[in-house]
Amino acid sequence: MRYNILVMTCLLLLLPMYVHADEPTTVVIVYSSSDVTVPPDVHKLDALVSKFTDDVRLVRDVDVMANTSDHASHLFYYGVSIATIAEPARDLLNDTDVPVYAIGHNVEQLDAFKQYDLNRVPDASKFFHERTGETVSFELTDVVTTIRRTEDMLVHASLIRDQQMTPVLVQIDDTFYAGVNNLLNRTHLFVADSLFDFFDVEAKPGHVGYLRLEDINPSSDPDLVESVGTYLLDRGVPILLAVIPIYTDAESGQTIQFSERPELVRVLQELEARGATVLAHGYTHQYRSSETGEGFEFWDVENNQPVLVPSNETPPILKSRESFSSESAYVSHRDALLKGETTYIRSKLTNSIHSLVSLGLHPLGFEAPHYTMSHSGYALTAKQFTNVFGQVQWSNTNWQTMSATPYVSKPTLLHGMTLYPETIGYVRPDIPRPVDEMRHAFDEVLLVRESMIGAFYHPYIGTEHLDEVVDLMESAPGFSWLDLRTTGERVSTDDISIQAIDGEFVLQDDRNTLLERLRFLVPGSFLERALAILALITLIAVTAFFTYTIYLRSQRKKRLFKERG
Repeated sequence: MRYNILVMTCLLLLLPMYVHADEPTTVVIVYSSSDVTVPPDVHKLDALVSKFTDDVRLVRDVDVMANTSDHASHLFYYGVSIATIAEPARDLLNDTDVPVYAIGHNVEQLDAFKQYDLNRVPDASKFFHERTGETVSFELTDVVTTIRRTEDMLVHASLIRDQQMTPVLVQIDDTFYAGVNNLLNRTHLFVADSLFDFFDVEAKPGHVGYLRLEDINPSSDPDLVESVGTYLLDRGVPILLAVIPIYTDAESGQTIQFSERPELVRVLQELEARGATVLAHGYTHQYRSSETGEGFEFWDVENNQPVLVPSNETPPILKSRESFSSESAYVSHRDALLKGETTYIRSKLTNSIHSLVSLGLHPLGFEAPHYTMSHSGYALTAKQFTNVFGQVQWSNTNWQTMSATPYVSKPTLLHGMTLYPETIGYVRPDIPRPVDEMRHAFDEVLLVRESMIGAFYHPYIGTEHLDEVVDLMESAPGFSWLDLRTTGERVSTDDISIQAIDGEFVLQDDRNTLLERLRFLVPGSFLERALAILALITLIAVTAFFTYTIYLRSQRKKRLFKERG
């Protein structure tokens, strides 16, 4: 008997074993919108979903085809505009056997949601979050769609009104519905947290955070930068330094470079040596006649369009798609004008990186000035940076349409760059209790699992509020600080590459060092250039005078020798 069991066991071991790997997560987001281009809300949904998969496809309902959902593991429907869902899209969503998450309008047209009793509610601001048991009041009101509760529903979030709770985000089996009509508002936090359940992902415990010292430029006070940076590093905070290489004064147009501020350069080098990491925060952080730190650099605010020409030129106007009779005419118009943006952005990014490296610093990330940049600008930036800090401009026609995801993500809009979001704001010294706004945002973002606690601080404030800010951030459950040097991020130009391996910077610089140093010393403003030219002319004249004097003396000696001979 034992012999037979042994033989059978051996035979079973010889049989081929098949191991089924986990199916990749492929998401298709179908949306209804009156816009021809992808709406900002859909870009935001894509960004939220990107935490859970690298494969996200965006399809307008009128463009759905038979193979749209091929290999899809999850489907989303987002009714951005009130509309009749195109029949192919409706069939796709009705006939699928994969989990479906619906958001916003038009869901009563889909079989899985026909039984829902929906009610549109304006001026909604107070909600209850089921998983955390937290009641939260958002500062701005919203329009939401509530759902009458049924026994088979699992409620994730509810609207609180007149001391009653009505569901706004529910789940039945693997089907979800969020009555959140606008994902650009704070109610997107409920959707963000519910995605862990929709994708059946167990969240890692704790929260990661960062503190960024903002707008450091050649006009910054080196003593304040040093005191703030030293305080934070002494507390074990691996700070980020958002550095702008060139300062431009709005009134005079004068510029200051770091080469004129050796003490400040020394401070930055020492902070980096102690554990700080530099971010390239633009090149001048201004456009036209604005002051560094106040102006925009990668968005033309006056015309609310991408920067198409240098600041000393009059820009053409980039027309919308609706201004053209055909798609080809619009594309031709757009591509012709965006050539100017390509030249402008590449020059600015390269100059920023080269200038910082010439200071002995190692930029390892990017932050767009005022978080503004066109979608084509993000594509250009992705060729030189692997990450971006702050918020994202979701609209390609309006710079004010911006926000961040509550957790680290990789929105399709960023072309592979990782977004490290700014989620709790910054210290405002112009209000009586400057950290209170941060505390309110902090409480809100903790509703989301694995959320990032991202903040920034202006060194000109001094150390007055730093204790309170750091204590607030470190009070998050399971909190740890982001160390960008351990993330594998990279920065590059045609001549330079920078990355951190095991926490140590690896720099490859193939520039002509002498020429680069000479270029770095070139004055920035018109007056400085004029003075430099005048000094050069004077130097040439003096050199010529001395050369001619020496020549005359040599000729005189020759004549004396001849006369003596």
